[in-house]
Amino acid sequence: MAKGPKKATIEIWQEFVGRLIGKSRLKGGLFLGFPMCDIDKTNDFLISQLKNNIFCKGEILVSPDYPQEKLLEYINLPFISGLKPYHTFSSEKPTFDSSIKGFAPEWMWELADRYNLVITLHIVKHKALADPENQQEIRELMEKYPNAKLILAHAARGFHSTNTVSGISSLRGLEGVFFDLSAITESASVVAILEEFGPKKILWGSDFGISEFRGKAVTIGIESLRAIHEAAEIFALNDNDIKDIFYNNSVQLLGLEKREENITHDLYKRAKQIIPGGVGLLSKRPEMYAPNQWPAYHREARGCEVWDLDGNHYYDMSSNGIGTCLLGYSDRDVKRAVKRRINLGPMSTLNPAEEVELAELLLHIHPWAGQVRFTRAGGESMAMAARTIRATTDRSVIAVCGYHGWHDWYLAANLGNEDTLGRHLLPGLEPLGVPRELCKTTVTFHYNNRKEFKQVIERYGDKLAGVIMEPCRYHDPDPGFLEYVRDEVHKIGGLLVFDEITIGWRLHFGGAHLKFGVYPDIAVFAKALGNGHPMAAVIGTSEAMEGSHKSFISSTYWTESVGPAAALATIKKMSKNNVPSHVEKIGLQVKEYWRKYGNKYNLSVKIDMAYPCLAHFSFEGSLSNELRTLYTQLMLKEGFLAAIMIYPTLAHTEKIVEKYGEAIDRVFYEISETLKKEDVTEQLKGPVAHTGFARLT
Repeated sequence: MAKGPKKATIEIWQEFVGRLIGKSRLKGGLFLGFPMCDIDKTNDFLISQLKNNIFCKGEILVSPDYPQEKLLEYINLPFISGLKPYHTFSSEKPTFDSSIKGFAPEWMWELADRYNLVITLHIVKHKALADPENQQEIRELMEKYPNAKLILAHAARGFHSTNTVSGISSLRGLEGVFFDLSAITESASVVAILEEFGPKKILWGSDFGISEFRGKAVTIGIESLRAIHEAAEIFALNDNDIKDIFYNNSVQLLGLEKREENITHDLYKRAKQIIPGGVGLLSKRPEMYAPNQWPAYHREARGCEVWDLDGNHYYDMSSNGIGTCLLGYSDRDVKRAVKRRINLGPMSTLNPAEEVELAELLLHIHPWAGQVRFTRAGGESMAMAARTIRATTDRSVIAVCGYHGWHDWYLAANLGNEDTLGRHLLPGLEPLGVPRELCKTTVTFHYNNRKEFKQVIERYGDKLAGVIMEPCRYHDPDPGFLEYVRDEVHKIGGLLVFDEITIGWRLHFGGAHLKFGVYPDIAVFAKALGNGHPMAAVIGTSEAMEGSHKSFISSTYWTESVGPAAALATIKKMSKNNVPSHVEKIGLQVKEYWRKYGNKYNLSVKIDMAYPCLAHFSFEGSLSNELRTLYTQLMLKEGFLAAIMIYPTLAHTEKIVEKYGEAIDRVFYEISETLKKEDVTEQLKGPVAHTGFARLT
């Protein structure tokens, strides 16, 4: 740069940076004054450059003692988007060890909050983002001034990537934070940000004229682009992600272009025309929560946080993937195992060795069992269990207690004059398409009802292949009930199957039946087994699994290797962390908020005495469903995916739940005021939520 131009104008920037990425690709940029010059002269020069460049924005160079009156004049200019403090202006010496407030005092943040400004911050100190004081100050200031937007320059000073890698998770949940990648030549810093914040929070920066300095081999500008390219390959970014990093994120942050709206809802409208039911799972239909409001699709999901296609951020205080992600979304350890397996090849003509290790691990946890079969989903694993006990016993009739999927064997219970299964969890399950000849091959009884079960035994006797039931759902069984079912079905030569798909692992490591000390002939696991990756297991005694040897039960994708790899990582992590204890604590905290604020605002809120790991409540009265819908509608506005139930995860923290409690306070108050005005229906922005299965088109 010694031979460079005397003035670094926008035209000069276009010339030099154009050599890096192509001049025709440059549309504009965010320009900052060089902090080593006179502040006023630097700002005046910046303004002179921006006046005639309509697609460019700038940030005013500012020091702790800068006159605020003069600053207000600057920020009212249409091309000024924010403030640029710098550590060299700090009164704390040496300035490289300055606190953030030493050079960006609180009045700057208050101003940014009031005028929706962007602050570009070059954090300092030896450990940069890994420094606990830096982490604390950033979180404190961003939470106190939520309208301010923060760009952390140089990947939060990630020149030494270890600092960004170790410190980035401390900023999780701060939606107003963005990361500039200028002069970053180590891809690890970029990958770390992608892991925690995704591509929507990253901004490419040129850092002209530092970009023209020589780096390790070529200019820093070229090495920075190489680092981004390497990170993009590692993270498998697509073309849209790259466009976000180099263009969309910046122009939307700076208000140069309007963000496209209603992407999520518009896509769902299209889906309902070409996909029966709109989605593949009834429990994920937006109509089950708040029609025309609940987001149908997610762009990203991490921990217990979800982003829809429009970029709206939510904390998931509902089912967390319908109970699949007990460790939280995109768990680091599970993801690592899955990445390894994908990189090595997830499928081949041969079989996955991981399934043998997984089978041995499951049998170690369940010493009563002797054999294991794998599928990739809950419904098909229950179908496998049903087929197996029929094949083993050479009998046809199965007695069920609870919800066990969509397959013919189960829906056959509704082949008759009434919705027999409606009383077991989900009403409206029409058995259309299920052969009428299967009528009476599946019969029902209610949990803890010995009389009903005895009638089943007496009526079907030696025709009964076995009983399929959950060991528990929301409450403990009556003393001796599970033992009674087991003993009675064994007396007539049938088998007992425990469906642990929902309750397994969250109430007790290895399944609820281990907690109760009642061992079935077969147990079935899915959902949380793969922590978001398709995986299911049917385990049983060698005698009970005999039918699985004789009956043809086979499927190609039961032999891919990602599912077993994910399950191994999931189980190993659960074995090292007391997940049931944590989710119980979170569930109790949630239930206390429901109770506390329900009482505070005199709402008819009934909180079930269910397990905290599957906590739920209901609004009592004739407007129950309308209030449920209104509650979800208001909580969406607060930034929460909230239903009248929650499946807590290991990723839910007390701090996140405290935020949820504050939102419950406001929402329950609003509901109480709506009830007083008797206009609940009028306040709904869409139809009332569905309560069971129904056609959508």
